[in-house]
Amino acid sequence: MKKLVRPVRKVNAEVVGLDVHQNLIVFTWMNRQGEDLEQGNLPGTKAALTELLDRLEAPVHVSFEAGRCTFWVYDLLVERLGSEFVHVAQPKKIRAIANSTQKNDFNDSWWLAYLTYEGRLPECYVPTGAMRELRIAVRERFEVVKLTTRAKVRLRSHLAQMGVRVPTRKIDSIAGWNALVDLTESRDGVQSQAVAHYLALLEHLLRSLEQWEAVIEELAKDLPVVQTLRKEMPGVGRVLSAVIAAELGPIERFHSPKKMGRYTGLTPSDRSSAGRHAPGSITREGSSHLRWALTQAAMGCLRARSGPGLAAGNWIRAKERRMGCKGKARVAGARKLVESIWRLFHWGECFDAAKPFGGIPPEIR
Repeated sequence: MKKLVRPVRKVNAEVVGLDVHQNLIVFTWMNRQGEDLEQGNLPGTKAALTELLDRLEAPVHVSFEAGRCTFWVYDLLVERLGSEFVHVAQPKKIRAIANSTQKNDFNDSWWLAYLTYEGRLPECYVPTGAMRELRIAVRERFEVVKLTTRAKVRLRSHLAQMGVRVPTRKIDSIAGWNALVDLTESRDGVQSQAVAHYLALLEHLLRSLEQWEAVIEELAKDLPVVQTLRKEMPGVGRVLSAVIAAELGPIERFHSPKKMGRYTGLTPSDRSSAGRHAPGSITREGSSHLRWALTQAAMGCLRARSGPGLAAGNWIRAKERRMGCKGKARVAGARKLVESIWRLFHWGECFDAAKPFGGIPPEIR
């Protein structure tokens, strides 16, 4: 049953709701009684927002939806008002805005102000400092990997059309690269030019990938949470530890392992009614990058040959046999890894396969 972690209470202060766009900011200003004081719009610039803040008298709570302008708006508001007076809403959880039949910028800003006044605004976490830098770096690396994969797919498509087979499975290996360079030099035509183009693009992307990984490694040195994940959790390496830490944020903000599991979106949905239990697919809430990293960690456990990783892999394989579905079993294993991370940072427990996976480690057995 859903329980409130903290009581909901009205904000005993003036509130301002901001509907922030790239070139426009629409605001609604309410007093302590929840009555509208002013509505208006202003350019989507720091100078215009600063002029509005100059008119406000402390204490005042300001809220806005997370979006493409989140970072600079959040930093400016925190600098002027303090973090306890700034609230960033989770767009997917504001049904009053999303399902409204009268949806416009002024109504959106009004709902943000009203929900803040009522103390019912669903807030999301905004990273700051080194954690923000790490999140940006891991997401840029993720985009470079996607572009690299697309370039390799297009390259293999052209090679298949030309009837050419690379002597190795990895295109970016020394043997595969040399074979493709010789191919572009020995053949003419548009497809040969396309192969040369994708080779140049792939070379640029691989260099970019190395640069981002170097940036991630440099940032991770100053973050103990990354080093702890890398050392204690099975299936988690240099990249996955950085992704998990950056996307989870402060683990202390989760009050239970189940809540942390729900944050990842790896928990099954539930549509029960009238005594009928109807579990659905996973909710997919939160960060898709985080779900990818945890699923990859579960896959790493399946490849382990000893230690806690082997115990976790054995649990996932047993789950596969019971459920008859590899995908669901691996998602369940990823969810158990999340609970182990919570225990690690809240209770100081090292990874123990007997607790999250219900078995005895192979060394003890």
